[in-house]
Amino acid sequence: MLSKKESQLGVTMARIAAIGTIIIFGIQALLIGPDQVGYSSQYGAIVDVVSFVQIFGFLFTIQLTRQLFGENNPYFRIVGRILFAAAVIQLTGTLSATANNNAVFETVLSTDQAGAVSNIGQTVTFILYGIWALCLISADENNLVPSWARMSGQGAAYLVIAVQLGSLFGLVPAAAFVPVFIIGGVVLFPIFVFGISVAFQSHSPSE
Repeated sequence: MLSKKESQLGVTMARIAAIGTIIIFGIQALLIGPDQVGYSSQYGAIVDVVSFVQIFGFLFTIQLTRQLFGENNPYFRIVGRILFAAAVIQLTGTLSATANNNAVFETVLSTDQAGAVSNIGQTVTFILYGIWALCLISADENNLVPSWARMSGQGAAYLVIAVQLGSLFGLVPAAAFVPVFIIGGVVLFPIFVFGISVAFQSHSPSE
């Protein structure tokens, strides 16, 4: 069970994660674009800083949803632990490219190389987010997540899993990434995460 303070924290962090996701995918799709190779000198720092805040919010959200939905669902609890570990690794790399780009000392790696290294696990991490979303919906036996958010979560999960698996084998053209980023990253997944904040808000915590 969640305490009142934990429920309030879940609301705040889920909304931070949702807003951060919209900003990041919006910038990547509409301002940077799929043709950009490597670090964007114009928007890279913004994306990195917002990514840090976004994933920080996701870590709290992942942990607190394990308490909210996972008491009777061991599969969701385990998937949540796996994603939490992946998100921690993701968090530690968020500022790497910008820090490298603005380093006052000589660096071994170029900024593009530092960014590539920090994103090396991105494909699997995105797939894990999709699996986690489907597991959360399945574990939400009391329908605390609103129906509109559940549908958005399912759509985002299937989309991200399909696109990442397709990209793994080079089956997704670069031109498809802009609509995918907008539909999945700016619309569907943020709506789902905002729905999780509603679930925290509607939860009756123990005092």
